[in-house]
Amino acid sequence: MSNMMKALVKAKAEPGIWMEEVPVPEIGPNDVLIKVRKTAICGTDVHIYNWDQWAQKTVPVPMVTGHEFVGT
Repeated sequence: MSNMMKALVKAKAEPGIWMEEVPVPEIGPNDVLIKVRKTAICGTDVHIYNWDQWAQKTVPVPMVTGHEFVGT
């Protein structure tokens, strides 16, 4: 398995989001690593992409986004 993966990253404190190669997270004894098969966009992702007032005060940058997915 590769030690890198593609991810959508909020890399800058400005509108937009960027696909980048990032390291695969290290997992601990109580964690699972899921290979993502499908993903979706939720309202939070739209706020982060638009970099609106809520996102500016809530979201740390840089950050890998996304929490709506399924996989194995």
